[in-house]
Amino acid sequence: MRIILLCGGRLREGFFREAASEYTKRIRRFARIEVREMEDLKSLERILDSDDYLIALDENGREMTSLEFAELVKKIYLSGKDLYLIIGGWSGIEERIKRRADLILSLSRMTFPYQLARIMILEQIYRAFSLLRGIDYHK
Repeated sequence: MRIILLCGGRLREGFFREAASEYTKRIRRFARIEVREMEDLKSLERILDSDDYLIALDENGREMTSLEFAELVKKIYLSGKDLYLIIGGWSGIEERIKRRADLILSLSRMTFPYQLARIMILEQIYRAFSLLRGIDYHK
């Protein structure tokens, strides 16, 4: 399974870049991960036509516990599909992407800037693998 994080916008602040780099490095112990920064998310046609698992992050999506998210990651891993996670920029995510998504996920009922959302989902991916592998990180 590959994990591909598609991000609208860039991480400009050094502390966000450092956090993203650290979690990406940790995740690579368990899975292949790519982080792609895109100024807009309009060039997603190939992904929209694939049968890979697509999660769109949106404040109006479904909330999950870390354990529920870990079980979802396990299910996707066992399916042999790649996992795409899409984080919109300031303008959010287009409706056609939301319609194609297998899951619209909310990190919280609160609204966060896309830079922080990226760090939060990377942390949750790492936490999911830690839970699945029995690593004490999640406590």
